[in-house]
Amino acid sequence: MTRFEEVQMRIAESAKNCLEIFNMQVFIEQFTLDRESRFSLTLPDMEPPFFISAVVSFTYDAFQTGMTLYEEGADENDMDADTTLEIEFTIKLPVMEGDPSIDELLEEIKGEYPDTEPVLTAKEVLMSDESSKEYEVSYIYNIEAEDVMDSELIDQIFNELKDIMQLIYNRTKDYIDLSWYREEE
Repeated sequence: MTRFEEVQMRIAESAKNCLEIFNMQVFIEQFTLDRESRFSLTLPDMEPPFFISAVVSFTYDAFQTGMTLYEEGADENDMDADTTLEIEFTIKLPVMEGDPSIDELLEEIKGEYPDTEPVLTAKEVLMSDESSKEYEVSYIYNIEAEDVMDSELIDQIFNELKDIMQLIYNRTKDYIDLSWYREEE
């Protein structure tokens, strides 16, 4: 199985070819040694504060981490274990005003990118005088261990992410609540 750090660098290379990385984190669970890598991305040439962003993460559990420590001569195919890597994508939609049709947007994403099987999450934000909703679109790709270093496949996945983010931005840019983002400047 490919080492965690090699997968992390492969994903970082593909991500930066298509999008802007503005944050990269690695978490190591103290007792199990599970490792998680998380990348925060936005569309190229977008200035902060970012109206649209995505978080891409993958985790190596303790078994997968241990598999990378085997001697090279050991036959990994003899192991009866799941070595699939799950890459999770979460696209954070802009904070919006008015009445954008989020359900129609989700249906458009499902129609154009059926392999992603996207899920829409809405979070209600309660403020003193009014409330608003924040939306996220999430999907997951499962990649076999031997395919995780396939640069063409990973590049294709990140090109697809860029296209989905661009589609979302194009459909929501007229609804972006600029007052929300000015507070962050």
